[in-house]
Amino acid sequence: MHKSLNRFALAGFGLALAIAPATLSAQDEATAQPAQQAAPASSEQQAKIQSWPADKQAAFKAWPAETQAYFWSLSEERQAMFWALSDGDKVSLSKMAEPQRESVWAQIESRSRTGQPGSTSAAQ
Repeated sequence: MHKSLNRFALAGFGLALAIAPATLSAQDEATAQPAQQAAPASSEQQAKIQSWPADKQAAFKAWPAETQAYFWSLSEERQAMFWALSDGDKVSLSKMAEPQRESVWAQIESRSRTGQPGSTSAAQ
């Protein structure tokens, strides 16, 4: 009887060790979810979102909250250029420090004026 209790205890301990990373990861994701949610858009922003095609609305909703907030901080001209960037570049740009952002925007605007095609890599 004593040996079988030890086996169950060891098996339980092994199982606990095996699932601990998954449990911690799930807790981290659950904790991170509220931080990822976008702040409610103003009525003006909401109206603008509703005027977009469905694919554009879905793309916007897929961006991290930080990227959505950054989008609204841009001028209308920059918002239009922002849509032309890849989603990865949008996220990278929204996470940059302001001086670096302005440098990247100078490149984006320069390419826009000269009509150069292609993605501007915001990660440069």
